[in-house]
Amino acid sequence: MSTLPDLSLSWKWQPPPAGTEGELGATWADLEMSIGDLPPLTTVEDPRAGTIRPYTVGSLYPLAEWIAFNWWSLLADARPGTQISQLRFAYRNGVGDSRGSWWSRSRRHILRAACDGFRWPDVLFVPEGHQTRIVWMPDGGPDPREGTRFLGRGNAVVGSASLAETLHGFVDAVVARLVEREVSGTPLQQEWAAIRATGEEEAEFCRCAARLGLDPYTESAPYAQAIARARGELPEVMGLDFFNSVHPDRITDQLQWIERARRVAGDPPPGRPADSAIAELRDICADVRELFYDPDRLENPWQLGYELAHRVRAWAKVADTERFDPDTLLTYYTEPVPYVDRGLVAYGSRNAAAGPVLVSSRRYTERPRRFLQARALCHFLFDNDEDFLIVASHTHRQHLARGFALEILAPAQGIATLLGRPTGLVTAEDVEQIAEDYGAGTIVVEHQLDNRVLAQDFPFEPVAPSVRKLTAYPRGAGR
Repeated sequence: MSTLPDLSLSWKWQPPPAGTEGELGATWADLEMSIGDLPPLTTVEDPRAGTIRPYTVGSLYPLAEWIAFNWWSLLADARPGTQISQLRFAYRNGVGDSRGSWWSRSRRHILRAACDGFRWPDVLFVPEGHQTRIVWMPDGGPDPREGTRFLGRGNAVVGSASLAETLHGFVDAVVARLVEREVSGTPLQQEWAAIRATGEEEAEFCRCAARLGLDPYTESAPYAQAIARARGELPEVMGLDFFNSVHPDRITDQLQWIERARRVAGDPPPGRPADSAIAELRDICADVRELFYDPDRLENPWQLGYELAHRVRAWAKVADTERFDPDTLLTYYTEPVPYVDRGLVAYGSRNAAAGPVLVSSRRYTERPRRFLQARALCHFLFDNDEDFLIVASHTHRQHLARGFALEILAPAQGIATLLGRPTGLVTAEDVEQIAEDYGAGTIVVEHQLDNRVLAQDFPFEPVAPSVRKLTAYPRGAGR
């Protein structure tokens, strides 16, 4: 069983500096933030004292207020997961600067945005479904501000439910401290009281709005009707992917596109009967699927995707050095949209009259199309529902499908074998040749090289030139 570490917040109330009163003085404390056995996120260097300590000192009120006012985004908005590298650069310094709307929404996930004159570690929270990714960076580069400097760096995932419980308990403690010190009427107390009084129906609306990248209280009103329609028309899992991907202004348009895609999927092409291969593969992969859906287990979705890919390649009797063609297991259509919204990528159904069907919302060249088909194959094998969406978001399910697509198209062991033991750095020509052999994008091969082949010490086995001539996977092999 795989278990995830928890985010821990521990604090010790302290007397405030002279002149610090009200909510700031009442909640003055030492705060330590850590994840499992990793060094604390709040590890700071104090140049004036010449010390390094695991905690930061200041008022906890701004941090609790930031959590409360961004509560639904922290719980549900997965969109910054596609922007982590840009966010880390943008927020390296000067988080209090005035920025446009894109930055404003991302500030809901950046702990340093709490500021209010205090210095917080540079931590990003991105929910991914059952898990939440936490990324933190050290203070670096030119910074005119004096004082402590945070030293930690890391990238970890924690359970979303336990994170919500931890943050909830922290805000409760800060609010209780205000009451104890006879401080009342603060924005934090008013906001937190409203959140605690939220019923389940309203809470679900708030989560849907947050998944759209909206603040439920200040930005969702123009979209309330469209949100209600989508919630009524889409099954739970499909709705989750839908809200995590579409632009709020395109909710109605994308619902109409899904209806068109369903009609296309229900129109079987001549000579293409329903295929039993998917049912057979679902049986072969049933135990891996159970791990993913077991609420008491939190296996790495990428690793489950890799394992699923190995099962499928073994069933098809396709070696790691050979090309696998996912299009032999499904029917592919294109139903283009007349507008720009790249969040919703495709619709799929494994129980259509045509057998497993994938309908894309735009036209693709060969290599991107194969990657899309590979992602769809994962959903055919893994999803409990018969219909699904492929979207641009980076949630738990979408990580699983991407990991599967990478490994089924360009297996890490196969890449290592095709490379042989390199005498120097892997060249761009190496990457392009292997991508051509597998019929995959160069970015697929680069991802496998960076994250698996070169990072995990795969054995490099020299391969005879004749093996480099890869063959297509024949329909029906392995059955």
